[in-house]
Amino acid sequence: MSDPQKYFTAARKKCIESPLKDLGFKKYKTAFIGRMTDDGVFQFLNFEKSAHGGEQFTVDIAIRPMYCPNHSYVTLLPGNRLGAMATDGKSDIWWNYATEEKALASFTEIARLVNEHALAFFNATATSQGIIEVHEQNTFGDQVRWGTPGWGEYDLAHIYLHAGDQQKSLAQCDAAREKFSLDEREWAQSAARDCQNLKALIGAGKTGIDHYVASQIAESKKKLKLSDW
Repeated sequence: MSDPQKYFTAARKKCIESPLKDLGFKKYKTAFIGRMTDDGVFQFLNFEKSAHGGEQFTVDIAIRPMYCPNHSYVTLLPGNRLGAMATDGKSDIWWNYATEEKALASFTEIARLVNEHALAFFNATATSQGIIEVHEQNTFGDQVRWGTPGWGEYDLAHIYLHAGDQQKSLAQCDAAREKFSLDEREWAQSAARDCQNLKALIGAGKTGIDHYVASQIAESKKKLKLSDW
């Protein structure tokens, strides 16, 4: 009897989980494989099955710094679909796992693309300073999406703050607030106020900044159940 889930699990373990274990990756929840860098950046692959069935799935590649605001669910930015990374953002790729042969072929190709594209992104973004350099130099071009309007800049404000660059953090706060302010909905106006509050905290000095960054890291790890990573 055909068992696509069994084929999927076996092929993922053989081609992805076992090889990446030596690089510090391990299973996170059901659909994720990730690692935490020494600088507090959670780097992960998300295996997303099609909601429409058909034994189809795609792969997301992303990072979430713990010193940025996070939710109880994992946000898939900064990052991109693996297929988009491999094609400079031009196309998405969905793979099939309907049979044992198709599952193995799919994950064999995914392993190749992870080695060629995802690991380069992960290795370059292991620290806040690394993330900044990659972003400022546009190292990965259209391979990487940095965030939705407002939220991307708000993340960068926290990344610069963690790296000790208060002036660029303030500039990103202003950029985020400007974009949030264009939206009259309450959540956007609340986010704009958060930007102002962060600016005020930065202006108050190093002690407050250090406490805020430390509390942000602790809160992110608690929300995402990553405290033991």
